[in-house]
Amino acid sequence: MTYQALTPDTLANYLRQVPELLTLLGDMDALDIVEVGDGNLNLVYFVGSRTNPERSVVVKQALPYLRLVGEGWPLTRHRADREAHALKVFGARCPQHVPEVLHFESAQSLIAMQHLRAHIILRKGLIDGITYPNLADHLSSYMAQTLFHGSDLYLSAADKKRAVAATTNTELCKITEDLIFTYPFEDHATNVYSPSLPRAALQRLHNDPAVSVAAAQMKWVFMNQAESLLHGDLHTGSVMVNQTDTYVIDPEFAFYGPIGFDVGLLLANLLSAYLSQDWHRVQAGQNAAQNAAQDPVPYQAWLLEQVAQVWDGFAQKFTALWAAHDASTGTSFMGRGRDDASLSLFREAFMQRVFSDSLGFAGCELVRRTLGLAKVAEIAAIPDATARAQIEVRTLRLAEALLLGRTDFQCISEVTDLAEECRTLTL
Repeated sequence: MTYQALTPDTLANYLRQVPELLTLLGDMDALDIVEVGDGNLNLVYFVGSRTNPERSVVVKQALPYLRLVGEGWPLTRHRADREAHALKVFGARCPQHVPEVLHFESAQSLIAMQHLRAHIILRKGLIDGITYPNLADHLSSYMAQTLFHGSDLYLSAADKKRAVAATTNTELCKITEDLIFTYPFEDHATNVYSPSLPRAALQRLHNDPAVSVAAAQMKWVFMNQAESLLHGDLHTGSVMVNQTDTYVIDPEFAFYGPIGFDVGLLLANLLSAYLSQDWHRVQAGQNAAQNAAQDPVPYQAWLLEQVAQVWDGFAQKFTALWAAHDASTGTSFMGRGRDDASLSLFREAFMQRVFSDSLGFAGCELVRRTLGLAKVAEIAAIPDATARAQIEVRTLRLAEALLLGRTDFQCISEVTDLAEECRTLTL
């Protein structure tokens, strides 16, 4: 079948031709099909039965261009092949946190997957001030399981090299290289920010050679350190949650890269949620009686706890998987017969380096989401230009400190302390 971007009408006809989806959805004349894609790249449809809500799927179709910009920015639609492959790999490694793929067709760049009806996008939940009791545990488990089992610490050298060769993602990696590591650190046409943002805040990033060098160093690590199969775009808009479950979606940027990249992007987006709450909590309090649940201090404290618990949980679980694998196989990446002290020193140094990388990537992501293309709603949706600029200044100062000082931090509590300090900065 020749590729075509599907509409609700043509999608209904398509679904009739797929036996497994026809069986799942039942009466094809009793379906509601709604396009809900609000992301930067793809068409996304909710397809559900009007008579039985259990009969539903999500259908995602890649367009041959960047949806955020339009047809003037061509982009391979075969990124859907990468996403379907990554969903299956990650689903095998961590099935409790990855939606099930029900159907994939490369010719149409189309994936049908489990519909998470009882979940919402994490970014929206955080903007609204919702706490999730299992969030840090689930996200740290997801990262530990997916990142460890894709690495040389678990795979044989031959299997790892075959996996790297099978998961190249050139065009989407180029987007990351430009939009996270390059354009935000120069006076580029894609950069947009509050008109009230002080010029000095931009000059600190664009005119400081140390910042430029640090961003280039992180770009080099991103492009040359093929450590594990990454999600590649792990932010709070790529996570769906409720009070009991957490699912990671949209791994179309998946490729073999540095372990700290996934971790750093997630930490950055949690920190962005933290800093932006000074505006969102005030707005929530304008329309409701003040009580402890709406007090900005407890919710922001909870957000910082998530930052700390995500890193600490990831580091502990990743290291535990590593130690258990070495014990079960009787060998290690270092070789056979190494003493416990040597193994422990190697693991500690490895995780400290991943921590430093994570902070450097977090700094770049915070700059990108503040100045560059594809912003985060918690900042971009603030209508008050002065209030938005205040959040942008704090975010950029935190980003700069993480990027320049990434090798100086020894533990995550130093990062959360720094975030608290940056929250007190004024224009």
